[in-house]
Amino acid sequence: MFNYSEARATAEALIGEFGESATLVKPGTDAGYDPNTGDPIPSAPGSYVDGLITPLLSYKSTEVDGELIQTGDSYCFFHSDEAPEIGMVLTINGHGWRVVSIVDLTSVDGVNVFRKLQLRR
Repeated sequence: MFNYSEARATAEALIGEFGESATLVKPGTDAGYDPNTGDPIPSAPGSYVDGLITPLLSYKSTEVDGELIQTGDSYCFFHSDEAPEIGMVLTINGHGWRVVSIVDLTSVDGVNVFRKLQLRR
């Protein structure tokens, strides 16, 4: 039987060796009113996910389809106990990258080995 906990530890070690600490941020929103209905919209606090991230990797030109993967998109591998969300933002070398897709490698028992984040500027 495959040992997913051991694979997770290996993935964490590799991502930590070649990557660095990173924080994904989901900006909060201010309270307001829905312009269509006039109903109040409550404020929402921001959220953060800390973890380890690899350097940015480029998609092969054959993977770029102009829709799901666009020119300029990159990806990285991310390790954390918390799950990031699509739309979170990561700052790398002074540039903001938005998470547009997340691929999880998770066992049937729920052990997350790693996540692949598709990023767009």
